[in-house]
Amino acid sequence: MTVTSGVPVVVPGGRAEAGRRRPGDPSHGAVRPRRVAAVAVALAALLAGPGAAAAPDPLLALRLDARAAVREHPGMWTGASVARGARAVVVGSPRPLVAEIAALADRAGRTVTRIWGGYGGAVVLVPRGAEQTAVLAAPAKVDGLAAVATGGRVIVQPAAFARLSATGRLVVVTHELTHVATAGPRAVPKWLMEGFADYVGYLDSGLPVRTVAAELAADVAAGRPALRELPGPGDFAARPAQAYEEAWLACRYIAARFGERRLVALYRAARREEIGAALREVLGLTAGRLTLEWRAYARGQLARS
Repeated sequence: MTVTSGVPVVVPGGRAEAGRRRPGDPSHGAVRPRRVAAVAVALAALLAGPGAAAAPDPLLALRLDARAAVREHPGMWTGASVARGARAVVVGSPRPLVAEIAALADRAGRTVTRIWGGYGGAVVLVPRGAEQTAVLAAPAKVDGLAAVATGGRVIVQPAAFARLSATGRLVVVTHELTHVATAGPRAVPKWLMEGFADYVGYLDSGLPVRTVAAELAADVAAGRPALRELPGPGDFAARPAQAYEEAWLACRYIAARFGERRLVALYRAARREEIGAALREVLGLTAGRLTLEWRAYARGQLARS
């Protein structure tokens, strides 16, 4: 299953540039000889692994996927840097950002493994701008996002990513790697998919609820419509910040009442069966009952945080 997602709540702006070129235009098509040489260098770096007598390379599958990604759009990667973490291969530029993201992916990967279990790592691509990000992420939308997970890879939008705090960068990388780790044969409800990724992403951030859910807290305080139903795809399109925050609080509530293991078990069950059956099996709740309890929990958290 292809998973697409992002974290808009911590990313101001970051809109894609106007006048986007099509993939077949010169900037994404024929590659000049000097670019071919630069891409060949990047490919060589990607393919360089342990010698024949060394132990099997745990990054082999990721290096091969990174090589495939480079070959799909070779003109994008002229002069690209490659950084490898324990379970990530990062390709892009500038070099300091690539190295930083590789380090962040290692920290994030440890968190994902602690919460979810087995995690095979990911390829992270860092193109030069919003236009290239949109091409790499298509058909996923990247407007307003610092990163997006699609097809088992994470695509970073560098300008939006650069505007984040150090904590925000780690949250975003952890969120997207959670999507990579939890991808399965069956789509789960969007509130659970995004809420769980945010739950893992914010878990070690130390941020208070009202900071993470600032837009939702403002709506509740002002008496504007909020916390009606668990957010669906339409809510994520129309009111993305509040929808992500509502989803996060739903997963946070489940972990607080039933324990983190039951939250993970619910997600795993929802990959196998319809959400109503998963809720009854894992939590002993109907969707309606969960909604009532989530509303009360969220209002209480927003009121006192």
